[in-house]
Amino acid sequence: MAGASGFLYSERIVLTAAHVIETSGGISYWERQGIIYEPGISNTEGQKRYRVKQVIIPKTYVAYAGHPFNIQPIDDFAILILSEDIPLTKKVMIATEDQMQRFVKEKSKVELVGYGFQNGNQRNNSWQQNMNKSPHKLVSSLSSPEMVSQFYKRYPDGLPSWWSIKDGVYGVVQNRTETGGSICDGDSGAGFFVEEKNIRYYFGYAGTGLIYNSCPPPVKPFRAPSMSWITPAYKFLDLIKTAEDIVDEDKKREFYEIEKERIAEELKARQEAELKAKINEEERLKIEAISAEIIKNNQSLARKLYAGKPCSKIRSTKVVYNIKFTCIKKNNKLVWNQGI
Repeated sequence: MAGASGFLYSERIVLTAAHVIETSGGISYWERQGIIYEPGISNTEGQKRYRVKQVIIPKTYVAYAGHPFNIQPIDDFAILILSEDIPLTKKVMIATEDQMQRFVKEKSKVELVGYGFQNGNQRNNSWQQNMNKSPHKLVSSLSSPEMVSQFYKRYPDGLPSWWSIKDGVYGVVQNRTETGGSICDGDSGAGFFVEEKNIRYYFGYAGTGLIYNSCPPPVKPFRAPSMSWITPAYKFLDLIKTAEDIVDEDKKREFYEIEKERIAEELKARQEAELKAKINEEERLKIEAISAEIIKNNQSLARKLYAGKPCSKIRSTKVVYNIKFTCIKKNNKLVWNQGI
């Protein structure tokens, strides 16, 4: 996605942040011209483009929410439905609340892959440079809502005054000074997940909570570490199910169209074969009729040439055009006779 990131949930469903859609043309633009690229590429030039067919955003989404910080929208979640499949290498499931609590308890490795900046100076790059950069990985652990509250209490400012609307959010800590990486411009919409037994358990998107930005202009962080809030994806299961139903209907319709074309091609091929067979049969009958006429004419000629005509040796035989002539004695003369 140009200027932002997303998470490939299934072959035709991409999960991202609603503010990414809002700040880059809105739903109407994305459903008219929106495209995305396959995950993991480092250069968009010459790469296949996948068209966005439909965008779904929760009705509860509130942009910027009227807060003193304009990066804290409510239910900042969006689903992109694609018009064709992107190859999917890993199975993805939405993490349940119990699983997320387990990930917290077990300190499971949380991962995120995004296309954001890794340095504040990259904001000065050209559009082309920002479109052609490699993705980076953030590695951290998941914090429970209680741990998120404790995290902010470490700072002199304490919890933000508008924290009450964020009850129940989880969090992921980033620190640019550590190997785990951090979130910056362009990472919005990337997905946090835990991978177990070749299944990626998705539990939320990047894009909110960076009250202490770890990648500000120009380079020096405001404070570190930083916290990214996560509104659990299981809150949006109904929307995800709606998207899955739309994809299922699209695939059924496409299968029907493919089957209709296949049946039409088979019918056309059968009709052509039947027509060819009919033509061949007509040609065969015509040839047989001509051959029969030729044989009939030749046999008539053979009778004229041999029947009753003199022969030299009694009981000798001759076959001419499938007619057998035998030499017999008739009226004291030896003559050819048919069929004896």
